[in-house]
Amino acid sequence: MMYSNNQIMDVDEEENKSFGKSLIFVLSLENIKKSFKDYAIYFLTIVLGVAIFYMFNSLDTQEAMLKVSESTRQIVKLMVEMLGYISVFVSIILGLLIVYANSFLINRRKKEFGIYMLLGMGKGQISKIIILETIFIGIISLFVGLLIRSICFTVYVYISFKIISSKYGKL
Repeated sequence: MMYSNNQIMDVDEEENKSFGKSLIFVLSLENIKKSFKDYAIYFLTIVLGVAIFYMFNSLDTQEAMLKVSESTRQIVKLMVEMLGYISVFVSIILGLLIVYANSFLINRRKKEFGIYMLLGMGKGQISKIIILETIFIGIISLFVGLLIRSICFTVYVYISFKIISSKYGKL
């Protein structure tokens, strides 16, 4: 069977695209491993942000808070409303912190990106690497943050239940 030059070039382009995608994926993972110390601060920031954010947002579902007297329930409602505003404020601060940390990491890696460009990578491919790295770190941070939040929230619920039950009797 004879192939024309156009058919051969189409096959080569498809192979290069799939190879390029897998190369970008592998480079992203390797960059995270190599730059682990740099990513540690970014990772911890996101983990703590997720833990604090979800802890604030789950206070109103606490059983002990729902079983208090009517006057105390009004105070709890006000507290939950205030925590909602604090949660928005914390979200804005964390968003700014994540943007700052991301730009800090990109500035630290300018030479690495320059080498990639010298080797023939385009800006789009380098952007894909950065986006994949950010997604990987974000997903791992989300799971670790939720785990930490679950542990801290369980301790918080236990302590607050003890305080409320000692003050207002058995619930």
